[in-house]
Amino acid sequence: MAATARSDRVTPEQIERARGVDLIAFLRQYEPGELKRVGQSWTLKSHDSMRISADGRWNWFSQSVGGGDAISFLQKVHSMTFPEAIRTLAGEDYQTLRTDQSAREPPQRKEFSLPPRNQNNRRAFAYLCARGIDPEIINHCMRRGLIYEDAKHHNVVFVGHDEKGTAKYAMLRSTVSNSSFKIEQTGSDKSYGFCMQGRGSTLYVCEAAIDALSVATLRKLGGRDWRQDNYLALGGVTASAEKLPLALERMLQSSSFNRIVLSLDNDEPGQRASRNIFALLRQRYPQIESKVCVPQEKDFNDQLRVKLQQNAQPPPSRGTRELGLAK
Repeated sequence: MAATARSDRVTPEQIERARGVDLIAFLRQYEPGELKRVGQSWTLKSHDSMRISADGRWNWFSQSVGGGDAISFLQKVHSMTFPEAIRTLAGEDYQTLRTDQSAREPPQRKEFSLPPRNQNNRRAFAYLCARGIDPEIINHCMRRGLIYEDAKHHNVVFVGHDEKGTAKYAMLRSTVSNSSFKIEQTGSDKSYGFCMQGRGSTLYVCEAAIDALSVATLRKLGGRDWRQDNYLALGGVTASAEKLPLALERMLQSSSFNRIVLSLDNDEPGQRASRNIFALLRQRYPQIESKVCVPQEKDFNDQLRVKLQQNAQPPPSRGTRELGLAK
């Protein structure tokens, strides 16, 4: 037992070396032929749902896990313990590789531009109304350039802006019934998510723009002033235990909030992300009140539509109609 305990020990120097290892360079060295370029990032031939960015952040979408460095990659993808990952990365034969910048080929970031706008937003407006979103909230977003309809495919486009109001991000979603098509616009900066900014100091954090719009609609249905609050969509749910989602991190750096309400999906990936984000917020932003709000349905749009169905008055029966006419 004593020998096992000693073998699991790693030194601060080993940990420091491991943290300095470049994930892309490591994979080029130790898993030759596995890396495959996909647009601005990389994937693995054995795991095509893996995405690894140039700065070492990675997401394994099919498993709903991700991280921000090579240590977490070895732990979660190769099931290594923390000491095993540290020793693998800090091995004597690897010390020079982490400084070899030639092994890393940063992809050229493609220039971002919004899809051309359609002459009107009729299909996008109708689609959002069909999802239960309040028309006042839709018009509010369309007037501010947060939502519009693209000209080519009539997708609804959800736009994220920087602090100066310049578009930096866009998520496209089909307006065709029963279609699940959605895609981020090429060149999108995920640190600028779709966001409805209000006058208050509460931030609702959601997975998708539809969820953010749904939360605002639910608050309006509950008699609350939805304009007071702020609603942010992360553009996904992969949240590691080491780093906050990019869009949330940027919002916290650029704006001041007294309360954050995590409003992610009611499924295993969504609730795992909620736990990770909640723990990081309590640790790094203890001055902010953090809460978790779980929808009763799968997500907040489903919850909104169920509520609207429950509130809808059923049509009168034939007997009731005839009785009314007789009066």
